[in-house]
Amino acid sequence: MALQNVLAATLIAITNPASDDPILQCFNNDLEVLRDNLLNNTNEGLRLADANLRVFPFKDVGTCWRRLYTDASILKACLIICDNLGLADRRADNHAYEDTAVSRLIKTLASYTNDGLRVDPTAPWLSSAIHTLDKALIMTGAPLREDVIESLLSALQAATRPHNLNTGDDLNRTDLGDSPSRASKRRKLSPPLFPPDAVPAPSLKYPIPRVSEPSFDYMEEHIQNVKTPLVITNAVEHWPAMSSRSWASRDYWLDRTFGGRRLVPVEIGRSYTDEGWGQRIIEFSEFVERFIWRDPSTSRTAMHSPVENKNEEYQDANQTGYLAQHDLLGQIPALRKDISVPDFCYIDPPAPDPDTPVYAKKLQEREEEQKKKAASNGSINGGLDRCTEDDVDDDLLSPPSDPIINTWIGPSWTISPLHHDPYHNILVQVTGAKYIRLYSPHTPASQIHPRGMEAVTSTKERRNSNSSASSGVILAGADGDDASTARMIDMSNTSKVDVAAIELSPAESEQWEAMWPGFQQAEYVETVLKEGESLYIPVGWWHYVRGLKAGISVSFWW
Repeated sequence: MALQNVLAATLIAITNPASDDPILQCFNNDLEVLRDNLLNNTNEGLRLADANLRVFPFKDVGTCWRRLYTDASILKACLIICDNLGLADRRADNHAYEDTAVSRLIKTLASYTNDGLRVDPTAPWLSSAIHTLDKALIMTGAPLREDVIESLLSALQAATRPHNLNTGDDLNRTDLGDSPSRASKRRKLSPPLFPPDAVPAPSLKYPIPRVSEPSFDYMEEHIQNVKTPLVITNAVEHWPAMSSRSWASRDYWLDRTFGGRRLVPVEIGRSYTDEGWGQRIIEFSEFVERFIWRDPSTSRTAMHSPVENKNEEYQDANQTGYLAQHDLLGQIPALRKDISVPDFCYIDPPAPDPDTPVYAKKLQEREEEQKKKAASNGSINGGLDRCTEDDVDDDLLSPPSDPIINTWIGPSWTISPLHHDPYHNILVQVTGAKYIRLYSPHTPASQIHPRGMEAVTSTKERRNSNSSASSGVILAGADGDDASTARMIDMSNTSKVDVAAIELSPAESEQWEAMWPGFQQAEYVETVLKEGESLYIPVGWWHYVRGLKAGISVSFWW
């Protein structure tokens, strides 16, 4: 669809929300007050929504404020585009938009009779529009508006291309006469996204079993009854990400990220358990140059425009940057078409074993829910029963749903500290390589040394709280001081043990034993996961991951 048509349809949708749209709850269901806040002072509406996003924990943020932030961002981006294309009608007094001005703008767009609005691909204002839309996706998940934002970004990018180029979905084909085989050949000749250097792989003492092209029945038996980690080979070669739309190609990624302008949340620091660890939202091109290729000359001024913390100079020339646990394929749906959900993710998964941390956590959560319900009903003790194991089994053995998909992109030496997740997981290594070590969920706490309640920043809460993955939210409060406010959160799914230190300095065995008694005697299994290989991680298994070669992983939690 042409850019002018997408803009018109978007403005109509924003100014005429459905009667049951949660956004109306921000203003006591008064449509006129909502329109006044959105149209007459878009920036103020955005500020109001942002202030109400700063709730801890983030999962408690009202949907209405996420909707307001999203719609205000979309409207702001539309007006940036229309302003710079000479279509907007502003009031002269305070540079705000009136309801009537937006109505006239919609009519102007609807009556546009030329071939279509064209955009200079080098226009500096492009970044501002793209960043505004991306921040809505990253900070709120863009409820009810994901398709709207995707349509806007697709139409905007298509408008930057010459008329004679293919602007369809398959952006890897550069013209209408191009064939998939020629596109694949050209991609292999394009510059690589990742540097070729790699960290030497460790010798494996306790390798995880490997199986090639397992059948569905084989995996069902293994997942439901064997319940141990398993490396799967020769199962993802059919993914376009592995072939025709190679994720190893820099040109392909720059195209999919609008010339590298798309924003991504990047973890800065060796591990989320370290002091000084944090998160930033930066352009994909900057992430690649600064953290994948580790180019010290890359500066914010060399990018399209600053994104956040405008007065802060980077002090992280030697820091690790990791795009981790992010729903990138939801943010950029075109990339979602490059992969397929493994059939094994639709196997009815077993619940966590009793007497494991995940099981105990679920019991605790169920009891807390009952207490809240009892309190809300005005009851002190009545109606509150202790959760039983049957309650937890019923809760965790619900029918399988679509898996939670996260993308992980980083250089060598990225580290995920020893932790466990409340999901079954199939981790696919699309490019690059990782060393992974796993410990049974039955490993005694006296050996695994789990953390407890800790004071951490709200950004770390986004990373360590697995609830963030399902909401699409990675980083809230990125523009203000609240992003670094210390809070108490449950870090019991993460070990105190620094496995990287033990792994890389085995000669210091006595020191490690004094710090973490018994850990070096705990049993584990390990593997080096290479390009095209997958690892099944059963629910609750402790795992430590270290990047050996820059690359991309995709995890499927179910």
